Amino acid sequence: MFSKKLLSSFIIGTSLTTTLLTACVSNNNPTTTEAKHQAHTSQLLLNKPFVLSNNTQYTTPYTTNTSTLKRISITASISKNYANLSILSQGQVLADNLDLPKQGKQTINVLIDLKNTGSHELVFVGRSADITLHNIEIEDVSDIALPSFIDNSQQADFETEVTFKYGGPSIGDIDNDGDLDFVLNNHNHVPTQLVTNHGNGKVSVKRLFSGKPDLHGSALGDYDNDGDLDIVVAHGGANGTNPSSYTLFRNDNMEFKRVTGEVGIKTPARGRAPRWSDLDNDGDLDLIFFNAKTPLNKGPQTLFLKNKGDGTFEEVRVAGIEKPDASKALMVDFDRDGFDDVLMYYPDAVTLWKNNGDFTFSNVSEQWLPANVLKLKNINATTDLDVNNDGLVDLYFANGRSHYSISRKSLDFSPNLKKLDVNDDGEKGRTLIDFTADGNIQLSNAKFVFRQYREGFPLYLGKNKSKTYIQPHDYHKNDNRYPKPMEAAPHDLELKPEQALGWPEERSENGIYIGYLGNKQWKAEWVRNKTIYWAIEFSMTGLNSVDYDWPANNRNVQDVLLINKGSHFEDASQAFNIPKGGNHWGVTRADFNNDGWQDLFIHRYGFLKERVADLLMLNNKGKGFEITTAHGAFDAKDTGHGDMGQAFDFNQDGLIDMLNGSEDRGKWYLYLNKSPAVGNYIQFQVGYSPKANVDPLSAEVVITTTDGQTYFQTVGSTGEAHSQSVINTVHFGLGKQTKIKSAKITWRNGETQTFGQLKGNTIVKSQ
Repeated sequence: MFSKKLLSSFIIGTSLTTTLLTACVSNNNPTTTEAKHQAHTSQLLLNKPFVLSNNTQYTTPYTTNTSTLKRISITASISKNYANLSILSQGQVLADNLDLPKQGKQTINVLIDLKNTGSHELVFVGRSADITLHNIEIEDVSDIALPSFIDNSQQADFETEVTFKYGGPSIGDIDNDGDLDFVLNNHNHVPTQLVTNHGNGKVSVKRLFSGKPDLHGSALGDYDNDGDLDIVVAHGGANGTNPSSYTLFRNDNMEFKRVTGEVGIKTPARGRAPRWSDLDNDGDLDLIFFNAKTPLNKGPQTLFLKNKGDGTFEEVRVAGIEKPDASKALMVDFDRDGFDDVLMYYPDAVTLWKNNGDFTFSNVSEQWLPANVLKLKNINATTDLDVNNDGLVDLYFANGRSHYSISRKSLDFSPNLKKLDVNDDGEKGRTLIDFTADGNIQLSNAKFVFRQYREGFPLYLGKNKSKTYIQPHDYHKNDNRYPKPMEAAPHDLELKPEQALGWPEERSENGIYIGYLGNKQWKAEWVRNKTIYWAIEFSMTGLNSVDYDWPANNRNVQDVLLINKGSHFEDASQAFNIPKGGNHWGVTRADFNNDGWQDLFIHRYGFLKERVADLLMLNNKGKGFEITTAHGAFDAKDTGHGDMGQAFDFNQDGLIDMLNGSEDRGKWYLYLNKSPAVGNYIQFQVGYSPKANVDPLSAEVVITTTDGQTYFQTVGSTGEAHSQSVINTVHFGLGKQTKIKSAKITWRNGETQTFGQLKGNTIVKSQ
């Protein structure tokens, strides 16, 4: 029988102190002296094995008089399936819960910012399993500018509720005033919200729907060519039992009228990801609806609607591409032929479809995608970028576990907090654990994700199965989802050992069974005698240890970077230092430090009930990515999980900001880029084409700098999951260049506008 004990945990925050740890081992190796460091920019902090455990951390002094930005490389091994490693100094987190994603020996690296020169004490802390440190090396980094973000939400009057999110926001100039507004996609408790950017650093927020509809992704596009962006929003279908349609809001000078039926959007679907695209290159925008599979539906899963040019749509069949079980998509012109191609994914394997320009598509997956990528399922988000500035479109896949796959025997245990967090599935089965506790235990954070089952999930205590309830956290309270006693029960419940004496032999009814066996020994089992919920979640506090005889869910999977070779993509994940594990829910790209190379921001799900800092991956001149969590775009008090966002210049200061969503009891965050030492930039505000008045979606901007380097970008999103943006302020970092030699805007109908020499650090508007 497989036996496993959940091991170390450590809570990471912005002002963490090391008093939470019970043992400390220091390294006084003379190589860390000031004189030695002045002679070398790279040095060893550890060169013999050291084991991090529940009670032991590794501490070493370090002195620097050179750069405060450092790269730390760590070789470590674990005997369990996964672990996490953090680095602290003076109570501050330098690297937050780096993933060790597999059993065995592995090497990870991270950028840290010591903030100041002088003497420091570096503390290495493990979590989730014992970690054997074999080697730690630190070196100076002086040729990369580290971006720095601040949370500007409150200052911008951007106060949002705690909500479930759905695949990121949509960004665009919705009110036509020259700055970028956004649409927030919440799942149900709070409906889709429109956020208007007033151009003075402030925003206002309003809801587009009343009530609590089941809403998913959104997309912006000017379908009627009247000069402003309209909004289409996807509706769910009650888990397939009641398919609905999409809602199209026509923008009439910021008055939004529902025109869904009158424009021809009528077919019911389990809506997920709407997309605007000019599929036949006739100048107006057509619609694609990427949907979840509907049981018993024999029609196409993906719906195509052709814009008839008179403000209405006609649903058409498109062979091949309408069939895959894919509810997410990236619109990307991967071969730069002027037509929007489609990368489809989730939950089925990835497929790539070339747009033939006549409302037909060719499946080029086997020709273009590597064999390992053809097998990838459950990709969470994707983006296009030119990672090596060779003028070809590369692709990045953020890989992780969905809600559904996380709810497969996932557990996190913190010995320091004496807390166990559980997320298991609600399908037929049973899950048993043994645990120890010195005294009373507390139950909290219950959530039973609704799946049309309404009969309740009691607690059965002790041998006699005394019945009680805990109230789940549900935004739909009093909607007849749970029995009345369950809705009236407390959210938090404390149990004394004498309340749960003994263990029942018969445990067949749906519910959580808890029994005290004496001598600090307890058992718990949650039983599902049929499929009842999408997930069962709860926390237990007051525990000393936890044992179970089944393999826990390892939530680590690897992201993928594909480099475009002109005729096919090659997997360059290892060559570019892509993290070898993690649970990543989103990705957005931009040149965050204006050095002329596109960077990536990776949204991490984190632990079951704890947020971790997301990853900023800085492009090191096309040679690979440098990974850091020291960017400031993180709220340690956030109660949600990393989800998805968009990178754009909110305040038009030439630095790329971010709008990030925090999923499941988290908020939306507006992070401003306040980097002090970055390169120059130039931006192009792309409007409608000068002759045919074609809207800017998918327009391409190409610039050439005075040193001969060429860059390109298209108007659209900076990453996509369920939503689509029209970011028509196109940003280029220039590094040390102060001007560009030329620029050219090409709209999707082939119209162009060219520019001669232009100064940097300016916004250039198309005519």
